[in-house]
Amino acid sequence: MQIDIFDERICTLGESPFAHGPSNSEVSWTDILGSRVLTKDLDTGEISEFSTGENVGFAIPRTNGGYILGTNSGPILRDPDGTATTLFSLQEVDPNTKTHSVRWNDAKVSPSGNLFLGTMGYEMLQGTSTLFRYSPSDHQLTVALPDLTISNGMDWSDDGSTLFFIDSRTHAIGKYAVDGDLLTFQEYVIEIPAADGNPDGMCLDSAGGLWVALWGGSEIRRYDTQDNYALTERVRLSVPFVTSCAFVGPDLSTLVITSATDGLTGLPPESGMTFAISPGVKGRAGRAISL
Repeated sequence: MQIDIFDERICTLGESPFAHGPSNSEVSWTDILGSRVLTKDLDTGEISEFSTGENVGFAIPRTNGGYILGTNSGPILRDPDGTATTLFSLQEVDPNTKTHSVRWNDAKVSPSGNLFLGTMGYEMLQGTSTLFRYSPSDHQLTVALPDLTISNGMDWSDDGSTLFFIDSRTHAIGKYAVDGDLLTFQEYVIEIPAADGNPDGMCLDSAGGLWVALWGGSEIRRYDTQDNYALTERVRLSVPFVTSCAFVGPDLSTLVITSATDGLTGLPPESGMTFAISPGVKGRAGRAISL
């Protein structure tokens, strides 16, 4: 499978890719430790970026324009003109921040329109991470999954009844039943040996395939949820820290893949760049948040 460089800008920790705009051709992603949000137009090649002033775990477009940004003191709502309003404070809602240094990590909007946003400690200590659920309709924040280590990739079945979720320390993808506000763990459906890397960001394609980025594994893999989670694709990249992925473009047939340098030197020169492949299967559009 041909691997193209989608964007040459080097991210310390590229994450949270998202396709938006009328034809899903405006692609955005974060450089978490670089404290910035980057964009590139798939059609025109035009690029832009803006600084967030703090580490930023996620950047999810809002239905009325702008983003919700997972900054260390937020999340915040950023308007198209750059005006920022704090939605609530991580330090106020997460007791782990009283004894540990914690930041926002991956986040996605569920089929019901709720925002699931996870944390991770900078020291990656067991039990210091949490997956929260935020309801835009009533502005209620609840704990969806407590006592995690690195709340990471997630995506839902089409009917919203199943959540696939990664706590990276488990080296596995968990399957959870969704019943309203309640998540019930069912089983680990995919286990990844530690020698293969840590599962990181993830997205689901239109045929039921889970595309999983492997931090430290130089790969992105597809597992078929319709065929007993069989491993059907292994795409080897030139960089060690593969972080996340999202389908983009008018027909959602391009998979954009983010990567990181993690602040290290001596890595392959493409480390931290963003890549694109045509995997032969279409994806699903990301969900913006109604805020």
